[in-house]
Amino acid sequence: VSADLAKKPNRSQTRVRVNWLIHLLYTRGEFDECLRLVESQLKASGGLCEYPLYIKAMIFRQQGKVQTALELFQAAALLNPHGQENLKQVGRSLFLLGKHKAAVDVLDEAALHTTHEDWEVLHNKGLCYMHLKEWDKALESFASA
Repeated sequence: VSADLAKKPNRSQTRVRVNWLIHLLYTRGEFDECLRLVESQLKASGGLCEYPLYIKAMIFRQQGKVQTALELFQAAALLNPHGQENLKQVGRSLFLLGKHKAAVDVLDEAALHTTHEDWEVLHNKGLCYMHLKEWDKALESFASA
């Protein structure tokens, strides 16, 4: 490997470094700076970066922009159809919007993309079933969580 290649990071390495910084800003609660970096990444990638979409959706949902967050989580899920975290967040957003049956359907899909029972999926399904007044299914989901 030449010295020039060793010094200059490739696109993948650059994206990982930027994702790390996005994560750091998000976890510190520095949302304005985080969103600026997210927008920069999305612009550079033509909107095809899963992690920046995910973080933007998380921030928007925390700000009460649940419908916009849902759309961003759905876009992230399209980029990675087998990504369980994206589907879990789609389900959570649907729950927050009062679309409980749709949330259960998405959470069932999320459960298919894991090798173990995920307590978050089960817990959120239990919440949905409570709102749907399907008490037995709610209890079963909570007990499994």
